[in-house]
Amino acid sequence: MGFGVLFTQGTISGDPHLVGQEILEQAAAADRLGFDAALTTEHKYSPEYFGSPLHLAYAIAARTERVRVGTSIAIAPLYNPVELAQDAAMLDQLSGGRLFLGLGAGYLEEDFTTVGVPFAERAGRMDEGVRVIREAWTRERFSFRGEHYSFTDVSVIPKPRRPGTAIHLGAWTPGGLRRAARLGDGWISNALMSADTMAGMAAAYRAEARRLGRPSRVTAVRFCWPCRSREQGVRDFGETALAMIRTLWEYGAIGDMPGVSSAADITLEDAVRDRMLFGTPDEIAASVEGFRAKAGVDDFLLIFRHPTGPALKPVLDAMELFAAEIAGRA
Repeated sequence: MGFGVLFTQGTISGDPHLVGQEILEQAAAADRLGFDAALTTEHKYSPEYFGSPLHLAYAIAARTERVRVGTSIAIAPLYNPVELAQDAAMLDQLSGGRLFLGLGAGYLEEDFTTVGVPFAERAGRMDEGVRVIREAWTRERFSFRGEHYSFTDVSVIPKPRRPGTAIHLGAWTPGGLRRAARLGDGWISNALMSADTMAGMAAAYRAEARRLGRPSRVTAVRFCWPCRSREQGVRDFGETALAMIRTLWEYGAIGDMPGVSSAADITLEDAVRDRMLFGTPDEIAASVEGFRAKAGVDDFLLIFRHPTGPALKPVLDAMELFAAEIAGRA
């Protein structure tokens, strides 16, 4: 994967049926325009996200032919890991081997109370869940005994098309980075960490993976808005970009903004300086190269549309501009 698209709409975006149809239209455009993936994410309780990422990924798979499909990320501790392994494997089979499975431990307590899973158990459930998925995908039958999960002589049918199907783990804490190196095949950043923060985390992740003799791959999630001029970009994208970064700061997803004591302190310039891909095609191509040089980023997952906008037509235009004038040279 080089450049994929990640969808973050929810009920705040409008009628769920219409929003879902617009996500499918964006996915079809990603497939047609040459993007490498069209992925979903989740929060269980939030109106800004849908809470059924694999279900939506199935629909995307049915509307596309070549893009990778799946999650970045699904909150693994909220699921029975055998069911998660089976549902993801079925998506891989139906899509012809296009699964991208990105998992995270979660960071919002509300996601856990919504489904009745103890928030304090998330790290242990994450570790065991990934191990269960590995067993389920690579062994005909398996048993597992852990603190949180226990299975005796079970089998997941079908298996993924490739026994070594990768699992990518999202993280932005030292423990999460060590887990990504120990159990994952790749690390996924959060959407709004600065370039310096990402570089430090990527270095720590890769060093731990090398120590363990494990593979490593860095995927950067970035909000993205290509435009013909900065003025046009601010007009079309600025309001929703600022709303999103302030929302994620309030969620606790951004911890590297010294001097910011409230969401109201954050400016659009704070967001676009080195936390988003924003600007003309030349500016974004330079930003992409900067992330690759500084943080060793292998792949980018691009968010063109926030839960509150922009509208579908400008989003499709922005995707087309990125595909036509940035992807081929970045």
